[in-house]
This record gives sequence, C-alpha cells and structure tokens, in this order.
Amino acid sequence: MAITKNLSHIKDSLQTIFGKSRDDDFDVLAFEQLGYDGVNLQRQPAKNLAIKITESGSVTYIGLAKPGTAQATAKWQARKLDESSGLVITWADGDANFNNVATDLTALSYS
Repeated sequence: MAITKNLSHIKDSLQTIFGKSRDDDFDVLAFEQLGYDGVNLQRQPAKNLAIKITESGSVTYIGLAKPGTAQATAKWQARKLDESSGLVITWADGDANFNNVATDLTALSYS
C-alpha cells in the first residue's frame, strides 16, 4: 500500500531542496558540515577534531585537524581570535582550508 501525504505546504520541491544542498566542487549532497583536508572530503563534526589552542594576551589562536595529525603536517585549519578592540576573527592564509602546520600558530599569516 502506498503512503500518500499532502505536501502542498512545502515551498520548494525535493529537486530544488537537493539542488540547494549540492556541493558542486565535490559533487556531493551536503547536509552536514564537511571539511577538505587537502586530500579528502570528510565529515568534520567538532567531536571528531583535534584542537590546539594558544593564547597570547588578548589573542587566541585555534588549530583544528583530524585526530592523530602531527602538528608539523600541513593539514590543520587555523584561525586567530583578536579581542583587543572587539572580536575580530581571521584565518591563516585568509581561508578556512586544512592546509597549515600547527607547530606555532602565532607564526602563521592571518587575514
């Protein structure tokens, strides 16, 4: 027996919804946060990431990577949180890619 439901209240068709959820760069439907570590596209829920935090005065540096990634390996995402005059967040290399080393987060170039 087929199940039928009145879906007239839904604004977009399923095709439109799936189209909006599609990542053209990787040709996948993206219903959850994904990360690209320079080699692989993978799920990146916060509980599955290694985190390195360095604090220096009013600046906090945060590095994220797949658990087990060596700090000297260029597979870290790095951001800088500067609270010296409000909160300003910048990214290493100006992007959120997982392509930085985390041996010294303060030495990276942020923009």
